[in-house]
Amino acid sequence: MNTRDCKAFLMMLQRQHSLASVLMHAAIFAVGFFVFVVFVHPMQVFAQSTDLETLGAASGLPTSDIAILIARIIRQFLMVIGIIFTCLIIYAGYLYFMARGEPEPVKKAKKILQQSVIGLIIIFLSYSIATFILNRLLDAAFSGTSEAIAEQYSEPLSGSLGAGILEDHYPERDAVDIPRNTRIFVTFKEAIDPTTMMDGYTDGDEHGDLNTESILIYPTAEGSTAALASDAVRVTFDDAFETFVFDPDEYLGSAEEDTNYTVVLTTNIDKADGDQAFSGAYSDGYSWQFEVSTEIDLTPPYVTSVVPIQDATEPRNVTIEVDFSEAMDPVAGTGTYDVALGELFTNISALDGDAATIEGTWAISNGYRTIDFTTTDACSEDPCGDTIYCLPGGEPISVTAKAASVNPDEIPQGEPTGATFDGLVDAAANSLDGDDDGDACGSSTDTVDCTDGDADDDYDWNFTTTDEIEDTVPQVSTLDPEVDEDEISQTDDLTILFNTFLKSSTVNSTSASLWPDPNYEMWFAIRKSNTDSATEVLMEHPTFVSNADGGWDYWPVLTQDIKSTYQICMYPAIGPNSCTSSRSTSYPYCCEGSPSTSACETDSGDTLPDNSD
Repeated sequence: MNTRDCKAFLMMLQRQHSLASVLMHAAIFAVGFFVFVVFVHPMQVFAQSTDLETLGAASGLPTSDIAILIARIIRQFLMVIGIIFTCLIIYAGYLYFMARGEPEPVKKAKKILQQSVIGLIIIFLSYSIATFILNRLLDAAFSGTSEAIAEQYSEPLSGSLGAGILEDHYPERDAVDIPRNTRIFVTFKEAIDPTTMMDGYTDGDEHGDLNTESILIYPTAEGSTAALASDAVRVTFDDAFETFVFDPDEYLGSAEEDTNYTVVLTTNIDKADGDQAFSGAYSDGYSWQFEVSTEIDLTPPYVTSVVPIQDATEPRNVTIEVDFSEAMDPVAGTGTYDVALGELFTNISALDGDAATIEGTWAISNGYRTIDFTTTDACSEDPCGDTIYCLPGGEPISVTAKAASVNPDEIPQGEPTGATFDGLVDAAANSLDGDDDGDACGSSTDTVDCTDGDADDDYDWNFTTTDEIEDTVPQVSTLDPEVDEDEISQTDDLTILFNTFLKSSTVNSTSASLWPDPNYEMWFAIRKSNTDSATEVLMEHPTFVSNADGGWDYWPVLTQDIKSTYQICMYPAIGPNSCTSSRSTSYPYCCEGSPSTSACETDSGDTLPDNSD
């Protein structure tokens, strides 16, 4: 709008009373009316009956709160008046300069200018007040402030899983149909002081009683006073003091009805270095629940897939991996074979062409469903400068996953030998069903007769290595949800498909993580599954903030610690959109689909873990 248009418009509207004065009073009235509606008649503004809400939803018409509609209308009204006041100022200036010193036109111009400036100030203040009130109303309409929304969606004592010191546990959060004879697993990201996990532990002990000052296990409905006693739970642990298995002497729950259980990890748990395990934002500890069914689990686990596959020929830096049908005992399934150290774990073993056991370590991951092997033979480095470990080159390699000895009177239950088992068992202590025929007959040393006459349930396979080292960098093929995708499912797992198989033990909550923005206490757990030619990473999480409550941002992060099955790190980070395979190490980061020379940041300016995609 130019000066001539303003003059014509205002001269047409101007009458006996000053237009500036009229508009100024109109602005004051508008704000006063809005405040009156909101604060003097709150029942009419905010109270919307269930019937009206139902009717509005059924009609398909907008159902916004009337106060929000009024605030929006008044804010637009004030914007229009503000434009008119600006035109008045221009018009007053025009009159002043055209007055040529004559007293009456000058006086008129000054009066219009004075009222216009005062009116403009009032408009600015009115607009600010209306905007402030509108924002507060929107906050109220969408379940309150950010803090209130965070409180609504966060789960107390949950953030240590993924974001904090906890890597994993079994049963999972809110799991159902858990058998009564299950055992409970907990894995930390750092070594834990065993004296805070076991009552009366001393160096050299292979197992012990539960420390009930640190761990509580009880039927949820009965409360913590009904927690299992110290001598009612047997505790075993892995060599690194990171994973602990809690085995109740009696079956959990009852045979008549499902029973919900709570497990609490208290602040009395310390790390091996003496620091508290739970600290910072998660210093209150960790708790979760699961539901125990009325059933006893007597179904043995079996192998679902292996890497490399049977009779394959692979570069010598390939990782051996075994996937199982269910969660496996992490103490019986992990360990190191190293003659010099005197560690001779043989529940899973890899043999070279001379039938000699290859030295290395077996590690468990993926919700206790996957076990992989890393040798002690350093043979190269990956692009991140990390050591690559190799199998013997140019040789046939044979692998045996050993079934645990079984109790002849309780087939397929494994028979403990000392602190743990002499083979692989699942979370309910069922021995491995190596041939997947439904029976678990134990290892070849047992004398148990099964229905199929097979007295050997070890799982064996073989492959051949070459002298080559595979160095292809893994990259992300597809993302679901995609970058910047809106209106996603609040509950579905996030899925990231890679172009190759990944080493399972590198796919964890350190290398793959999920962060809300703004931040609040939110757990996450990392899983993976293999297709015919690649690995898909899954991020489990609680319910996301809904679009009705503001639709917060969430940042999945993948770091260079993720490695292919050939132990090659994701560097540079390569993924969909403009982060393509033509990238170089000059742009090592992939941030929201775009190459970057520096670490990625959230919209709030928080730096995400390095080498994120």
